[in-house]
Amino acid sequence: MRNVFLAAVAGAALLAGCGIGAPAYPQFGETSYRIEGMTADANGGAASRTIIYRDGPRMRVEATLPTYGQATIVYDESTSAAYVLTATAPAAPTAVVPPATTPTTPAPTATAPTTAPTTTPTAPTTTPVAPAAAVTGVAVRIENADAPQPLETAWMALGSDNARSVGECEVAGESGHEWTPREAPAPGVERTACITEDGIVLRVRENDLVLWEATSLQRGAQEASLFGVPAGYQLIDPQAAAQAIGENMEQLDSVTGAPATPQPAPAPRG
Repeated sequence: MRNVFLAAVAGAALLAGCGIGAPAYPQFGETSYRIEGMTADANGGAASRTIIYRDGPRMRVEATLPTYGQATIVYDESTSAAYVLTATAPAAPTAVVPPATTPTTPAPTATAPTTAPTTTPTAPTTTPVAPAAAVTGVAVRIENADAPQPLETAWMALGSDNARSVGECEVAGESGHEWTPREAPAPGVERTACITEDGIVLRVRENDLVLWEATSLQRGAQEASLFGVPAGYQLIDPQAAAQAIGENMEQLDSVTGAPATPQPAPAPRG
């Protein structure tokens, strides 16, 4: 009986080592969701709240970023179009002053006036102007490489052949498996991620530091308006702006007589 038990244990270990009986690697990119959690500060500061929306190739991230501070980024992988959205503060209301009035006082008489005093309004001196379209924010175009990548991108690229499960996990009421690369990403670095079967990353650890941990998750289709530039936002393309500035400078140089390119100094006469 003891030999049979040992043989069973050895057989189970062999199957697990070959990947037979191990959990299936997650299926990424097939689930739409809204996930909220905390992201660690790479410089050792306090963790910040982060909200991520995913729907197919589209993503929206609301987080504190090193370059932009508190920002919202919308990104569509299918078009590689990414924008940083910043809402502008609403303009302070302007007080409306009614036009002045000039009272007309009747001359005194011996008898009581038969009519009440009247007032004559002074006509306004300004010409009404049609209000301009209100700008409620700006959307700055950023390069694809500068857009935040989905949490699952690295693990999807790693693939089942290069990752192994090291146990079960539960985060924010969701169950998953802990996965780690078969080869360490760098000497002395151990990285693990708690990932659901449908490919949602619930937690990422690097050694003893938790880089990301979800606090809530809602699956389901997300509103299309979350991933676009809102109405009333002014689109800004930094490259186009830089090109326009360059063209304006060339035009200014032509007016002032400045040379477009530095001219070589004349050769000395022998």
